[in-house]
Amino acid sequence: MNTPRNGYIISDYLLKEYNDGVSLKPGAGEVDAIIVATPYERVRYFGYLESLQRKPITDAALNAVIERYKNKLTFVIFTHSPYTVDQEVEQWTKAYGSNKITDEEGETRQRSYLDEYQEATLELGGKTYIAKPDVDGPYTDIFSIQGSRPQSRFLGLISYSFDLSELAANGKISGVGKLSFKDSQGKTTYSETIDLGKYF
Repeated sequence: MNTPRNGYIISDYLLKEYNDGVSLKPGAGEVDAIIVATPYERVRYFGYLESLQRKPITDAALNAVIERYKNKLTFVIFTHSPYTVDQEVEQWTKAYGSNKITDEEGETRQRSYLDEYQEATLELGGKTYIAKPDVDGPYTDIFSIQGSRPQSRFLGLISYSFDLSELAANGKISGVGKLSFKDSQGKTTYSETIDLGKYF
């Protein structure tokens, strides 16, 4: 899972890929990919991070991850900003007098397009479930834009976790559902169908 030559392998959990890494076509949407993060995948990812940092995995830490994602289905959205870093910083400073934001946990961080994401829905089993966005970022990278000069942009992850306890049977969740959410500008709606039997 973790070797000096590769990072975290997510191919088995990839629901949809829209863009190819940091190489973008003009007008490309800000969503790059969606992965299906089952409880097992979240434990797997936790193990990867601990291994990468050469930390021993304790029972307490492992159990905390298990409890956090028990009977939940999480979608991790890989995104990049539609603007350059300079454009974003200027935009937030003009609008709010500062380009910083304090999150629900009291941590101060860079305000970004990620903070504009709204709730997502999951239609499954005749019901519609709602999840709030959990922000991881922003980070900065250099993007190659076809026909233009490279640009420094923010990027980050948006996670939507749906509690499906009422549908779980021995830790398994089945059925075909539809995930829907909008980009940070509220302009583009992303809707993807998912067969949970492929992931649980």
